[in-house]
Amino acid sequence: MSCKYSVVIKNGSSDDYETLFNYTSRLSKKNNSILYLLENYLDKKLLSEPELSEIRDIILTVSADLTRINANIKVVCGENCERL
Repeated sequence: MSCKYSVVIKNGSSDDYETLFNYTSRLSKKNNSILYLLENYLDKKLLSEPELSEIRDIILTVSADLTRINANIKVVCGENCERL
């Protein structure tokens, strides 16, 4: 027996759904925009101080992890995942 699943995410502001890839890409872009907003708010580059550099690295790591979710997720079929 063959199973085929499509993972979609409900858009919180409407009844629309989007693919997991689109959802994670959108979140990653939002996360990256925080870097720009933070630099503008602080009026300095995030690489200018070790503490700010650490914050920058965390934000970039989260963005990268978000974009890789689509490639790394495995949806299986069977009795253990009936709620998918």
